[in-house]
Amino acid sequence: MKSARRLLFPALLAWFSLLPVYATEDEVVVISPHWDGIKEETSRAFSTWHKKKYGQPAMIRWREAGGGSSQIVRFLRAEYQTNSGTGIDVLYGGGVDPFRELEKDGLLTRYNPPADILDQIPAQLNGTEIFDPDHEWFGAALSGFGIITNERVRQAVGLPEVRTWADLTDPRLAGWISASDPRASGSALAIYEIILQSYGWEKGWAVLMEMSGNVRNFLSSSAASAVEVGVGDAAYGVAIDTYGQTQAGYYGSGNVSFVLPEGQTVITPDSIAILKNPPHPELARHFVEFALSREGQLLWMLPKGSPGGAMHSVINRMSVVPALYDELAGVTPILTNPFKMRSDFVYSAQLGSKRRAILSVLIAAWMIDTHDILAPAWKALHSPAAQKLSAGRRQVLLVGLVSPPCTEAELLHLADTDWKNPVKRTALVNQWQSEALERYKSMLAQIASK
Repeated sequence: MKSARRLLFPALLAWFSLLPVYATEDEVVVISPHWDGIKEETSRAFSTWHKKKYGQPAMIRWREAGGGSSQIVRFLRAEYQTNSGTGIDVLYGGGVDPFRELEKDGLLTRYNPPADILDQIPAQLNGTEIFDPDHEWFGAALSGFGIITNERVRQAVGLPEVRTWADLTDPRLAGWISASDPRASGSALAIYEIILQSYGWEKGWAVLMEMSGNVRNFLSSSAASAVEVGVGDAAYGVAIDTYGQTQAGYYGSGNVSFVLPEGQTVITPDSIAILKNPPHPELARHFVEFALSREGQLLWMLPKGSPGGAMHSVINRMSVVPALYDELAGVTPILTNPFKMRSDFVYSAQLGSKRRAILSVLIAAWMIDTHDILAPAWKALHSPAAQKLSAGRRQVLLVGLVSPPCTEAELLHLADTDWKNPVKRTALVNQWQSEALERYKSMLAQIASK
């Protein structure tokens, strides 16, 4: 009997840990892919703001879903399929695509912020919506996507400076790049989508393939990838600005740098929204109001330790309020004013949203799940044995290695047809992986035979 109790007790603990934790009436329940530093600083600032503004205490209870924005969207969809609500009030962070998807599913709640707050925020930035015209989601910060470099490691090893996405395809960088799995990281997928759109489908796919050949490993979050560069386990990484600038701020810009590839990136909103059937609707509205307010925006822009800024963590994010950039000039660590950036690159959010799900799996099949063969194939292409081949033959092998497995039009057609059928979807994934392995092994064999 004692043995049975010993077995039963841990099982009960595990079962209870899966149950939702319900908030009290003075708590707003928020789910977010933001890292812990942002959550802690937001909790402190929101409580202070709410007490001052409304004369009542209010706290944030953070709800976890075990991953980034992609996992959060899957979790919310599953919860709403079986329940009228999730026990969660607000989704905070994760870019804009997850919010567009949830809006399309009817899982967001309309909210009209105070006019004096919304009037400070432009509706668009270079053609990209900063907030939803129907007021179901709002950009709470702006995000740029770029390249993080550990300058001390780069210089010690004698590696080149990197300022564009294509620079990451240099074979000298093999084993020195850290990246993230787009199935788990929404910001990682956004970066891959930006590369595809900025270079065009065929050239963009080649850039992704060659960059992936240089990748040392694919991690489950873009935050972990940026940390890997910060500590020096990798020399380069691709990251959203919040992670890149946090590492640069922590180690110093002379040790860790972060750049936005000029003309090859896009500034997008990092959003906030009230979910369908929120258990605490009034506090949910208050939290969105705080995030868009002057106090919420100063939290992003002011340096750590300054009044109104973060107290313990380096955040360094771009505000959605244009006036703050001139007002805080010389004070804020944010040196880029996104409202003054100009680029000929026109990003299509609609295209990115349409192929979001299928593209993440296509990339994984060709570059991540088969990486143990891709990386050696990429290395072999630049080996002494390959150098004995004629330049024309090496070019044929390169094109054969990095050509996309389908046209852009074919991928979009699949997104609207076979991808919606679970059986056909599984068959597609298996087909992609088999084709990738066959291509990489064939190239290895051809080089080995010379």
